[in-house]
Amino acid sequence: MMDLAKLQADFQGYLICDIRGAAFASSIVDDEKVGVKRRLGIYFDAYRLRIIEALATSYPKLKLLLGDDLFNSTARAYLEEHPSKFRNLRWYGHQLREYMLSVLTQHPIAAEMAAFEWTLLLAFDAKDVPELTIQDLAEIPPENWGELKFKFQPALHLLPLRWNTIAMWKAFDAEQIPPALEQYSCYTTWLIWRQDLNSQFRSMEETEVLALNLGMAGASFGEICQELLELLDSTVSEEEATMLAAQYLAGWLSAGMICKLQ
Repeated sequence: MMDLAKLQADFQGYLICDIRGAAFASSIVDDEKVGVKRRLGIYFDAYRLRIIEALATSYPKLKLLLGDDLFNSTARAYLEEHPSKFRNLRWYGHQLREYMLSVLTQHPIAAEMAAFEWTLLLAFDAKDVPELTIQDLAEIPPENWGELKFKFQPALHLLPLRWNTIAMWKAFDAEQIPPALEQYSCYTTWLIWRQDLNSQFRSMEETEVLALNLGMAGASFGEICQELLELLDSTVSEEEATMLAAQYLAGWLSAGMICKLQ
């Protein structure tokens, strides 16, 4: 009697990494029209083409950056090294950035583009949460603001980039000729989040990066003000540091980045 579970396991092993191929081939009836090897090869290639198609869906601008041939060959090599373990293809490809760093050293911006596009997807797919508003904080007495702590939406991410990756992405998105490759003297941190059912992004100043990291780590509003004062040293007064923190907080609230008070 045929063991269906074993047959399915052999077929899966053959498709994913070409193991058990001989064992599975012996279970296939040769109809003398299309040979067993060719028939299996059709499934073998179709599986890979479907995975590559899924990666292209997740990384459309990366594909434009690399071109069809290089993207497809890189995606196929990635698949061989990192076989899919996901039931949902949406989540396949999460290691592509690290893979790009090791195999496409001649295209240093490729890893950043992969990281950016994947983070956009993470923001889009993040769990829905309520939004805290400025009106919600208006009910809190000013003397209590120093103790406020905030819970941020799970869609929020900070991504440091060294190349003109965003300019490239925007050009591809607008179907325009991309700019020349450019490496900046230092990293720029990009804020990525979701608002109105769409992934959003913008660059951040160093002081806002500090403030947001503190807030996400559980620091109170008063502690954020104090850290900003120490960072800016003698260039601002305590009142100015507080105003700067309040400005950042207002921006986070208006963007829907904070879901509740802790």
